[in-house]
Amino acid sequence: MKGRNVYSLDTPYAQQKTAQQAADKAYARKIHKRRFLAMIGIIGVFVLVFGVQIWKNQRQLGRVNAQIQQTQTQLNKQKSKQKQLNSHIKELNDPEYLQQLIRSKYNYAKKGETIYNFAN
Repeated sequence: MKGRNVYSLDTPYAQQKTAQQAADKAYARKIHKRRFLAMIGIIGVFVLVFGVQIWKNQRQLGRVNAQIQQTQTQLNKQKSKQKQLNSHIKELNDPEYLQQLIRSKYNYAKKGETIYNFAN
């Protein structure tokens, strides 16, 4: 069988069947197009809803990260202040430093000592 030897008859019934098949194909295309557009619409709504949620979460994450950074900075300041205070406490426990501090700040003198203040 080299070639195709089947021919369609051009009868009213065959014409009616051909027209019906063409109408069925057009209807099927119309239905498929409508379903495709409905699915695209549904997917679009999902993408929009989830996109807004992701955007809100990103903004909230940014605010939380900024608060963490600010709190971390405050913590570092408090730690450095605590170190300074601890070193000052250690210095105050040293009798020689304490005596020097009392003499300079409060003009304390031992018996027999005279304190002279010079104007700068």
